Parts: sequence; structure tokens; C-alpha cells
Amino acid sequence: MDNPKISRNSPIPLYQQVKQLVLRSIETGSLAPNNGLPSERELVELLGVSRITVRQALTELVQQGILYTTPSKGFFVAEKQNPYELNALLSFSAMAVERGQVPSSSVIEAGIISASAPIARQLLITPGSEVVSILRLRLLDNIPVMLNQSWLPHNCCPDILSNDFTTASLYKILKNDYQQRLAHASSTISARLASQQECAWLGLEDLSVVLTMDQLTYSQDERPIELSLIIINPLRYRLSLEHTDLGMTMEPDTAFRQQTA
Repeated sequence: MDNPKISRNSPIPLYQQVKQLVLRSIETGSLAPNNGLPSERELVELLGVSRITVRQALTELVQQGILYTTPSKGFFVAEKQNPYELNALLSFSAMAVERGQVPSSSVIEAGIISASAPIARQLLITPGSEVVSILRLRLLDNIPVMLNQSWLPHNCCPDILSNDFTTASLYKILKNDYQQRLAHASSTISARLASQQECAWLGLEDLSVVLTMDQLTYSQDERPIELSLIIINPLRYRLSLEHTDLGMTMEPDTAFRQQTA
């Protein structure tokens, strides 16, 4: 780190001074993207401040997306990224490629299940009907950014599980192999604390907050084709919505739509 000096006579709180030192080191290139910071113990000794002060400074930098943490490995400098625009028609894979990133998936679970009453109600099918269930960990440049749980009526896409969803796009397969052209999707966005398992999958500290999107995607004949739950690491996959003086750049009823297959 560059010139690590802390002044106890300064009106600037100690933790803010620690933040400024880290930010200066990032700006000058002393700390490059994905470089690890010294451990908390090393920073305490180097700067002569308490561990609580160091933790407060680093935690705020994580919340601002400037640093990220890896459990048991410490704090790292985050890549500078523009937010991912909410887009109804551009898939997760296509958006990643457009930004020069490499998308991939790890399939955690995949199988045929019986539709529960809530799933059947959303997909407009009979409870107990066969449903394709796919849970994927989505990655960009091998870094996990979101979990994607999808449920699809099996009669709309028989044998779809024969595909390799570690690299294949679900929506591309629906379009090319099953002639299911996707027209629009409605989503509800919220935030909550991640479970311990979700933190492990997404590389988050315990008690971290995640964004969630409950999404229902429709085909051109207005049939629900996919129900999904998307759990996002907001530090690695920031979302944006653009407005103009005429309102949102998308129609109001599509303002919170995002295709993620």
C-alpha cells in the first residue's frame, strides 16, 4: 500500500483514513484488480489502528463494490465493471459475450419433478404435472455471480435435460429445438439475507445480502414457459435501469424484466 500513514490528530475518522489509503493504492495501481490486500492483522500492525477500525473500512469498501471477499482467503480488489442493464430480450450468455466476458454454468441439480400447487398455478398447469427443474450456478470468467433455479412444463420441452447446461443457453435451446419463441417476462425484485449454502455457492460472507428476482417468462402465444428464481451477488453483478426525461427507456410494464438464460 502507498504511504500508509494514519493521523490521530485529523478530524477524519480513522476508518475513513484507512479507506482513503486503500482507494489511493487502487488508483495508483499499487493494488490491481483481483490483488489481495494484506490480512487484517497485518493492516492493524502496519497502520497502528484497531481490528474493528480496519474491518469497518474494508466492509464499507465491499458494500461499495470496490473490494470483494473470498471466505477464509481475505479481501481482494474488485474489477471495475459497468452495471448490467436490465434487458428483456438479451440473455445472460449473450450479455456476457457482448461485454467480452466468458459465461458458464455449473449445474447443481437437474431433473423431472411433480409440480407443486404454487408452481402449477404460475405455469398454468395441473398440480402433479411433470416439470423440468434446473438449478445452475452462473459464472462470468469463472467467477460465480448468481444462482438460477428454473422450472419449465416438461410437455413443452421433452428430453431437454439431454443438453449440457454447463455451456448451453436454455433460451437458445427452447427457441431452436422446441420452437418456443419467448415474447416477454415479468419480474419482481427484492433483497434478503442469503442462506449459508447460498453464501458458499456465491462466495459471500455469512449474513450477506443478495438480490432476488422472481420471474415468469412467456412464449409468443402468451403461455408461461419458464418460472425462475434468480439469486444475485450484488457486488459482482450490479443491475442498472436507465431513465430519460420522457420516463424509462423501456415501457413501464417491462421496466424490471431480465432474461438470464
